[in-house]
Amino acid sequence: MDLTDDDIFNKSINNIVDEKPKPKRVLSDKQKENLKKGREKMALKRAKEREEKAKVKVEIKGSKEHQTIKKENVKKKRATIKEINKKKEDEILKKLLKKDKVKNSRIDMFDKLKIKCLEKAKDVEEYNEIKVALDGINDDILGDNDKLKEYAKKVMSPYIKPKE
Repeated sequence: MDLTDDDIFNKSINNIVDEKPKPKRVLSDKQKENLKKGREKMALKRAKEREEKAKVKVEIKGSKEHQTIKKENVKKKRATIKEINKKKEDEILKKLLKKDKVKNSRIDMFDKLKIKCLEKAKDVEEYNEIKVALDGINDDILGDNDKLKEYAKKVMSPYIKPKE
């Protein structure tokens, strides 16, 4: 049989179909036993995995309960922190209100003193001098003792004789 190049490279479908199919592989008894053992072993392994998954699910459920308890504790802690902050804010507000009260009482006292001083004026000129001096005192000066003393020295300096 002479084969040409065409015959080598062009296989016909008829030639492929004519080939006989390979027979099925036949296992020996020992191979069958080993296969059976392997399948049993894998079945046991799968069963163990299922049991472990079930345990993990139970643990997860327990951990979820634990997480909810943790979340509740965090919420309580935040609430107490908020309460503490609220109390601090209230204390600060009380202090500021107290300061304002003291400041307002100082202003009221000053107003009373101002009226007394103005009543003691002997004439219009003296009244105007006292009024200008007392009107120069504002809330800022009244709030600070040092500023008040400086202002009083400045206003009173023309009326006080220097010491020799």
